[in-house]
Amino acid sequence: MGPTCQQACPEGFYGTGCHQRCLCHNGGTCDPATGHCTCPMGWTGLACELACTDGHEDGCGQHCACLNGGVCDTQGRCHCPPGWSGSTCESPCPVGHFGAGCQERCDCGAKGLCHPITGTCQCPPGWRGQRCEKACLPGLFGKSCAERCACPPGEPCDHITGHCSCPLGFTGAACETPCPPGTFGERCAQRCHCVGPTQDCHPITGTCVCAPGHHGPDCEQECPEGWYGPGCVRPCECKNGARCERTTGMCHCPAGYIGADCSIVCPTGRYGPDCAQLCACWEGATCHHVTGVCLCPPGRVGPTCEQGCQPQRYGVGCQQHCSCLNGGLCNATDGSCTCGLGWTGESCALGKAAPSLVLAASCAVPAGTMPPATASPVPAAAPRDAMGLCVSMVSWGAMGWAGAQGLCVLQGAPCMLLSGCSFPGCPPGFYGTDCQQHCDCAHGAACDPATGHCHCPVGLRGPRCQEGTEGMYGEGCRQRCDCMGNAPCDHITGHCLCPPGKTGPHQKYMTQLEDLFPRHSSEPAHGRWDLGAAWAGHGL
Repeated sequence: MGPTCQQACPEGFYGTGCHQRCLCHNGGTCDPATGHCTCPMGWTGLACELACTDGHEDGCGQHCACLNGGVCDTQGRCHCPPGWSGSTCESPCPVGHFGAGCQERCDCGAKGLCHPITGTCQCPPGWRGQRCEKACLPGLFGKSCAERCACPPGEPCDHITGHCSCPLGFTGAACETPCPPGTFGERCAQRCHCVGPTQDCHPITGTCVCAPGHHGPDCEQECPEGWYGPGCVRPCECKNGARCERTTGMCHCPAGYIGADCSIVCPTGRYGPDCAQLCACWEGATCHHVTGVCLCPPGRVGPTCEQGCQPQRYGVGCQQHCSCLNGGLCNATDGSCTCGLGWTGESCALGKAAPSLVLAASCAVPAGTMPPATASPVPAAAPRDAMGLCVSMVSWGAMGWAGAQGLCVLQGAPCMLLSGCSFPGCPPGFYGTDCQQHCDCAHGAACDPATGHCHCPVGLRGPRCQEGTEGMYGEGCRQRCDCMGNAPCDHITGHCLCPPGKTGPHQKYMTQLEDLFPRHSSEPAHGRWDLGAAWAGHGL
C-alpha cells in the first residue's frame, strides 16, 4: 500500500489496498497478499480454529516421540508418567527417587530397590523389612524369603542361596554326604596328603590316621584278633567263636548261630550256616543246631526219630524196660502202665473183685478201641444196674431172670443200653485191633485209631506228614512263601525266617552305617537281626 506501494499491509489485513481483514485465530498469521493463515504449533484449520489431537505438533503434522506411556502437549513436550523422566520419558527414575517427575525420594537402605512408581522397597533374595534391612528368618531363604531350607536339624542355611552351612567334614545340598576319600575341611574343599591305602585322611582336620583294620606308626599292621576299626581300638563283640571283621566289626557267625553278635541259637527246626537248613526229625524231635543230628524225645528212635519203641520198651533211646503186667499197656514216653479190666496198681499187678457169674457171650471189639484186659466175656447188649455193672437178661427160670454181670466199663467208658459195651479209643500213638500197632506219623500228627492213616496239621503233608515243602506253607502246603532272596518261611504261618543282615516281612535289606571315625571306646557294634517266625515242632 502507499503512494509507491512500498508499505506492507498492517497486521490483521491483506489484499489490494489492504482493505480485507484476516480471519486467522489463535495467534495465526495471514499472508498479506492472499490472506492464507499460517497456524502456530498446536493449531490447524483454514482459520487455525482447530486444536491438534494428542500426539501431534507443529501444524498437527508431526507425531510425538514420547516413550513408556508419556503424553506430549501441543507444543510437542512429553509429560512423563510416574517413575519415568527425560525429554521422551526414556529413563526410569534414578536410584532413590520415584513418582511423577521423579521428584519424590525413597530410602530402601543399601540392599533394597525403590519402586519407581509407588516408592515401596523391593528387597533382593534373602532380605525382608520395610527398608530391606532384615535377613530371612532361620530356615527360610530366597525371594521374599518364601523358600524353605533343606538342611539337617540344627544346621543353618544361607538366607540368599539356601545352601547349607555344613559342618566340617560334610558336603551336599543338605550336608548329607561325608567328605569323599582324599578331601577334608569346609565343604570338603581341601585335599589330603596321606600315603597308601592303609591311611585315611581325617575329614575335619586332614590329619592322616590309620584306616579301619590297621594300626602302627605307619599303619602297616593289621588289627590283632578280637579288635577292629580305625587304629584297632574297638573290641570285637562276637560270640560263640564267630569271626570278627577287622574293618567294621561285623560278626561272621559259625554254623548254628545267628544275630548281630552271633549269640542267638538257631530256632527250633533249623540248623547249619545262617540256620538255613531244615531239620528232618519226626515226632516232635529237635535237631542239633550245628549238625542237624536228630535228638529223639523219650519213646522215639531212628536217624530221624521215625520209629516208636518196641513193646515193653520206653524212655530215651527206648533203653528202659516196661514193668507192666497182666496185659497192661506201657507208655513209651515215661513207662507208666495203663491197666486192663480187672487189674490195678503201678504195674497192674493187683486184681479187682470180679462178678461170680459170667455169661458166655462177649462184646465185639472194633478196631481202634481198647478191649478189656481180662478174658471175662461180657454180654453183647447190657443195661446197667445201680452199681454201674452191665447186666444181660438172657432167660427166665425158677429163680427168675438168670443173668450175668460183667464189667464193661474201661477207663470210664459208658455202658450203652442198646449197643452194649462202649470201649474207649486207642491212646495217642496207637491204632488197630487191640490198639497194639504204633502210629507212624511225623511231627506229632494224629493218626486214625482204626486205620492208622495220618491226619497232617497245617504246614505238613505226605502219607506220614513227613514233608514240609520248601517255599510252601499252610494247610496241605498249598500256599507259596513270599520271602525275598530265596529265604525260607515258617511252614505254618508263612512268616519269613530272615538270615543275618535282613529284616522285615519281605526281607528288605538294611545297611548298618558305622561312624566314619568313632570315639575311642569299647562300645559294642550295634545292629539288629529280626527273625520273622520260629519253626514249631509237634509232639505226641
